Amino acid sequence: MNQKVLAKLVSFAGCDKLGLFKIAIASSCLMIVPQGQVRAASIFIANHSFESQPITALPGFTVISTGTVGNWTFAGGSNQGFLNPGIAETGSPGNHFYGTSPTLPDGNQVAWSNGGTISQTLSATLQANTKYTLGAFVGRRFVESFPGYNIQLLAGATVLASSGSSVTPTAGTFAPVTVSYTSGSSGPLLGQALTIRLTSSSGSQTNYDLITLDASPIPEPSAMLGLLGFGLLGIGSKLQQKR
Repeated sequence: MNQKVLAKLVSFAGCDKLGLFKIAIASSCLMIVPQGQVRAASIFIANHSFESQPITALPGFTVISTGTVGNWTFAGGSNQGFLNPGIAETGSPGNHFYGTSPTLPDGNQVAWSNGGTISQTLSATLQANTKYTLGAFVGRRFVESFPGYNIQLLAGATVLASSGSSVTPTAGTFAPVTVSYTSGSSGPLLGQALTIRLTSSSGSQTNYDLITLDASPIPEPSAMLGLLGFGLLGIGSKLQQKR
């Protein structure tokens, strides 16, 4: 705590118990606020909105059976790929995608899955005492039935967080979906590479766009209690000097 601020608080309180209680509360707030000011950092995701493989002609989509294309790894047969809804609509008119002038979360393209798996292993690894928030926009085409889907965050081969079909977009729109995971101070998963995995049920299509991952450090409770203890010791010392 800043000594000048502490001196003023002590002078306000005097030496009575109520004054000490007020200082203790003020001390707690002053020490906790800086911890709350820790901001989330965005973790880099390559081709996070599926724009790096431009689609410029009909049919308006690519079919990717297996392998890594545009920094994303595809698996599950011919059931996934990239899609430019604006171009695809001109080849299949009738609002089967998102209309003739689609409004997408980011850019002109999205990923699509009819039961396939789309994933990316990041350079970032799982860190201790950190809250991770994975975000994505899930799209539901006009006319088509909407299957189940899953947005997952993994460390190595272990699933940390999974969305399930937690949000159902209105037909012809995208809706945001988030999942979160908070790591502890220790454990075998720390240091494992983080992976994002997007899946859908077979039979119909889910679209994905604007994938994000944020990391927010979480102070350990012991560290916060230690700061509070030092603050109260400082208060006690100052009060002794006033007597």
